Amino acid sequence: MTWQDELHNLDAELAAGRISAEEYRSRRDALIGRSQGGQSGPASGDLPQQQPGTPSGGFPQQGTPQSGQQSPFPPAFNWGAAAAQGAQAAQQQPQPSNESTQVVPNPMAQQSESTQVVNVGQQQPWAGQQQPGWNQQPGWNTGEKASPWGEPEQPSAPEHGDTSWMRQGPEVFEVGDGGSKGKTIAGIALGAVLLVGVIVAGVFYFTSGDDQAEPQRPTEQQAPPVPTSEPLPEPPAPKPAPAATPEVLVAVPPGQPHPYNGPLDRPALENSPKSGVLRDPVRAAALQGGLIDAFFSRSDGAATSVLIAVRMPDQTAAQSVAEAYLDDQQGLAADEDLSYRGVEVMTTGGGVYRTAYVAHGWAIIVDVNAPDKAAAQTAFKALLDQQLAQTPPTVRD
Repeated sequence: MTWQDELHNLDAELAAGRISAEEYRSRRDALIGRSQGGQSGPASGDLPQQQPGTPSGGFPQQGTPQSGQQSPFPPAFNWGAAAAQGAQAAQQQPQPSNESTQVVPNPMAQQSESTQVVNVGQQQPWAGQQQPGWNQQPGWNTGEKASPWGEPEQPSAPEHGDTSWMRQGPEVFEVGDGGSKGKTIAGIALGAVLLVGVIVAGVFYFTSGDDQAEPQRPTEQQAPPVPTSEPLPEPPAPKPAPAATPEVLVAVPPGQPHPYNGPLDRPALENSPKSGVLRDPVRAAALQGGLIDAFFSRSDGAATSVLIAVRMPDQTAAQSVAEAYLDDQQGLAADEDLSYRGVEVMTTGGGVYRTAYVAHGWAIIVDVNAPDKAAAQTAFKALLDQQLAQTPPTVRD
């Protein structure tokens, strides 16, 4: 058995997993060293004898070998094919004969001076196979960056003595960038999943928001809201307008009369001590609205009772004065038990009760206060009822 056969068997054992990579390299190196020590050939740098039909350079022509010649160079090594061919060669390999052999330099050997013994008459496993592109390898050992197969961006041809291109064993199957490619693919997949999730969440959010924003239509007509309180009672029916301002008011209860009691003209309300009978917001509304005259009546007894009538050019101006008086009652609350339509009664919750309403062109003010709440409420109700009977309101909103 030649050293080539032993090398094929060694490759088959490695492919079958019967030996380790370290043992494979050790045995391979020993086999190659033994074969180089027992061979003889031309000195380093000499070319082998050119065979007939071989062009200058000692390499065979591409294509089918001539009749009676076998290609001395094996095809590109393939581990899968080597495993199958190694097992078949171990069973069918013929014994070496005494046929003539030829010693040619092996360009695939570890050193440039090493040679390979090829049985010219012996049928090799790769005999008859066409060597694709063997004579068209550009830039071999020329330092060019183009690969022998014409591919750009490939590493340069191996230098003299560089054995990295002859590596065999399981390390040739290692892939350096597999992990980074896997991470990239995983990252892209994760990003796609997140993008789909965001799109689904956005669609759900906008569609659910539209459903919630759509108002619910009542299935049947809703009934009008039920009033929480009873409507205010109606005051006495309106009467014709009085002829003069003093006729508008009733007499106040008995008690000590106030010194300012009596009629009030515009100059008295503009700049005199009597102007204090009206608070500033009410007096300003009266003067700005075209005050004609006024009448003031007050008595101090068990309760202090005040009646004021302010005559304005029309009912609208009179209503402005009455609203100014009610708006000025800050801190007071409405008392619905004593109020009428168009007559809103305000109280402090204690001994003060006040109101203002409109009758034709007059704004009428009623004010009662007493130390006792019950006494003030009784006195106010009695005076208000008398005044409404004398001059009923004409504005009842």
